[in-house]
Amino acid sequence: MSSSTTMKLLLLIPSISAFAPFLVVRNNVATSAAAPPRTPTSTSLASSYLESLQTPTQDAYAQVASVAVAPPTAATPKQQRYDPAPPTAATPKQQRYDPSSAALGDFLVQRAIQQQLYYSAQLGNEPMVHWLKSFRSHEHLDSSQRGEGRCGFPGTYSASFGQLNTMPFTAYLDALGTEPDSSIEVNFVKPQRRLSARERANPFLNNQAPVIEVYDQPIIISKILAQLLNTADALVETWAFHLNEAENNDMVRVTNDRAESKGLPSSMMREDAALVKGGETAYSRLTGDEAMPLYGFDCRACDRFDTLRALSLLVDEVTALTPETAFDVDYLRPEAAEDWDHDDFIVNEVILKRRKARRAKFEQGFVAGDGITKGKAARAAALSFLLNFCNKWVPKLIKGDARSSLVKGEYRHAPGMKEIRHKDSGADSEEAFEELWEYADEGVQKMLGGELVLPGLMGQRLREIRAAVAAESRGTLLELIAPELRKARIEYTDYVEEDGDGMGTYERFHSQAKIDGSENEAYSTAAIIAEMSID
Repeated sequence: MSSSTTMKLLLLIPSISAFAPFLVVRNNVATSAAAPPRTPTSTSLASSYLESLQTPTQDAYAQVASVAVAPPTAATPKQQRYDPAPPTAATPKQQRYDPSSAALGDFLVQRAIQQQLYYSAQLGNEPMVHWLKSFRSHEHLDSSQRGEGRCGFPGTYSASFGQLNTMPFTAYLDALGTEPDSSIEVNFVKPQRRLSARERANPFLNNQAPVIEVYDQPIIISKILAQLLNTADALVETWAFHLNEAENNDMVRVTNDRAESKGLPSSMMREDAALVKGGETAYSRLTGDEAMPLYGFDCRACDRFDTLRALSLLVDEVTALTPETAFDVDYLRPEAAEDWDHDDFIVNEVILKRRKARRAKFEQGFVAGDGITKGKAARAAALSFLLNFCNKWVPKLIKGDARSSLVKGEYRHAPGMKEIRHKDSGADSEEAFEELWEYADEGVQKMLGGELVLPGLMGQRLREIRAAVAAESRGTLLELIAPELRKARIEYTDYVEEDGDGMGTYERFHSQAKIDGSENEAYSTAAIIAEMSID
């Protein structure tokens, strides 16, 4: 694919505001989320504490809920794939709009605008950059390193959610489509003729004043909108491909994590890892190694979007639990497991006595009572844990990590240490999953009922839900957002529906390459591995 072909992807697209509230956290836990100090606990103390947490209020996970679908009516059985329920009507206290057609569509249009700003700046089309970002006050979507003649690195175009000022995205498309044609006055300094050595010696020629020329740049809205919709269609195609890959990868990871015995890396896995390291991935095959400049950040943003929605669904799932059904899910347990098997070891009696004393002291803070009491405790502790988890990670996931994948891979912390970053810095979804994974099979410390919660298994459940959300987001792109883009193209541009070939941008490029004979289908994965000399 030639560079001129890549430039044909230039487009202008609306942004996203429907995302603003995102995940705050249902105050059903907010008032009592801070667990009391770990003191010797009686059944009455546990019961009174749990009663205060048993009935969630409408305000608790508000940010999470703003992109959630309707909460499940009953607890999901163990390891059963989650099928998100259809969205319900918005309520006064807790607005629950359809995240597919609103938030995802708004974010797609936001990134399309930013992609168009990048292309226009790269081509030196400064009048178009200025007009596009000024339309409906979207200057904040431009690069933080922008300058005249400088487009800035892809990571400098903020991938935070909720930055579209005109929402939903259909309103932005309507506003752009109905904007009248106009013109803007452009002033520029005409390049001076290069002087010879003799001419530079002439002070009158060498000190000529710069010549400023003025011309009117026409703004033809239908052409701008057509470019924007071309970019948006390309984003729909590439995002749908990524969401399909993300769903498959998440399900493979969940299956592997839940397997009783983990398999060792195979030769095929090593070959795939070598190909990925060399840049040969499914994504490079799709785009012909000419992906749009912001595509890598878009993929990570899609993962963050799905993680936030999955987190809200997990909160709803835990909220829907009852004391009787609390232990029907994998990540809650009725008893804390023994961490030491004395039968297999010969231990000195004195040491064993001390260990038992320490264990008894440690278990003084555990919840005691029947199954109902422990069910209340487990549910309340899970909600408190999710509240703290949301308060920490939701703002980071909304903001996102502005560093490229290459820069993120450059830092290698010492074994057992974590990367030191500013507390307000953004993060990608895998960092949030990493925190849950670190719990392994341990419970939550310093929280009443925390010994009954297994965050490691909660992370597996969250990833399983995210896989289902990724499939739903893909369907949303293709079935809800793409028709709206096509509708705007037909209504506001000179596009004739009968002239369309029904193919995506990259699909059309591959088809044309086959016709031109520039694509070698015989260059298979096996040929690439042989060329790389992978044993």
